[in-house]
Amino acid sequence: MILATTIQFAFRPDGLIHFMQDGYDLPRGPLGLLLYLPFVGLFWLIRPKYRTAYLILSSLLLSLITLGHGYTLAIAALAIIGLIFVREFAIPARPWPGIAILTVIYAALLYCPQPSWLPPVEKPFYFYLHWAGIGFIFLKTVHVIFDVSNGKLPAPTTGGFLAYLLFAPTLRMGPIYRYDDFSQQLQDNHLRNLKIGGGLLRIFVGLVRLGIMAVVMDKFPFDTLFANPQNMSFGQMMPLLYAAPMSIYLWISGYIDLSIGIGRLMGFRVPENFNYPWRATSIAEFWRRWHITLGAWLRDYLYIPLGGNRRHVPINYIIIFLFTAVWHGTYLGYICWGLSQGIGMTVWRYWSRYWQKQRENNTQFYRIFARARLVNSPINIGLAWLLSFHYQIVTIAWFMDENHQLRLVGQRFIELLGFN
Repeated sequence: MILATTIQFAFRPDGLIHFMQDGYDLPRGPLGLLLYLPFVGLFWLIRPKYRTAYLILSSLLLSLITLGHGYTLAIAALAIIGLIFVREFAIPARPWPGIAILTVIYAALLYCPQPSWLPPVEKPFYFYLHWAGIGFIFLKTVHVIFDVSNGKLPAPTTGGFLAYLLFAPTLRMGPIYRYDDFSQQLQDNHLRNLKIGGGLLRIFVGLVRLGIMAVVMDKFPFDTLFANPQNMSFGQMMPLLYAAPMSIYLWISGYIDLSIGIGRLMGFRVPENFNYPWRATSIAEFWRRWHITLGAWLRDYLYIPLGGNRRHVPINYIIIFLFTAVWHGTYLGYICWGLSQGIGMTVWRYWSRYWQKQRENNTQFYRIFARARLVNSPINIGLAWLLSFHYQIVTIAWFMDENHQLRLVGQRFIELLGFN
């Protein structure tokens, strides 16, 4: 359906192939990953000893086709810089100087004005992270530096490391492979791990999700929710409020489906990244189900080094979610969203510990809830789900409101409920 609405085909200096729809360049988004399918077929014609080099070159070629030579050279340069940093800074118990310098390099690239040596884009920060894949190269490089320095990983080979960073199915938006998993699969018998039926099915599911996303965004243009909510009725406002967060989920999960499906067609077991997050009955469970590999990265390389559950837990929550917010951009809405998740996790932690003590001591407070069938019952599970679901709906909508108009949405919502 999406491809059927393509209205323009063009060759341009900032990429070899463009399918334009309403100003949106489809190959630069999730659908661009489908252009790697011809390389998947050629992969099986390459002798096993040359497949690592083939993965590197074919991944760069896909970037050249969809992003252009400027970004392809930038991605290749960052991969080589990452290799140098792994060689120089993955020293036992001393990974932090290298990680700090690497962070400065990436921050300078992400936050500086549009550099003259790259083709101009409307939102450079967003493009670098989510279309060019630069952010995930950083995360994977930090993972390898940290784990090699701590003895959890052997020093990677040059070819294996570059293939790991540039692997086309996971380059742009993940999921985040761990190097030991990828390198092991790189050496495995790919034919034994080939899943043609499962791979094609997963690609189909991804296309369905992206198609539903296109319909949602067409029928419920959530920009109108933030632009002028004052004159909206309740029936107009509520579908938009729900559609905005769902469109993000469909977009990311649809891409992940394509990534996993293409990986299976090549004999790679690309890790899962979502596990029905909207079924979560707490904010903590939501984050165990949403963007699983990024959550694991944040836990292992930021949360635990900061102290984890041992000390300063609320501060640690705030820091990792502010990092996640800044990872997406520096809009005020992003920062507020990060704070809302950190605060929500803190409240959940203290409430969980308090309730556990009530249950262990069988207090009167606990017995009242038990008699009302609000303990381990469908009622309390349903209420917990409603609270968790709507907390994420509202905060993700807040996250998407780049014009900071959600307060107007809130005011209008209160008016419609008759409280003003």
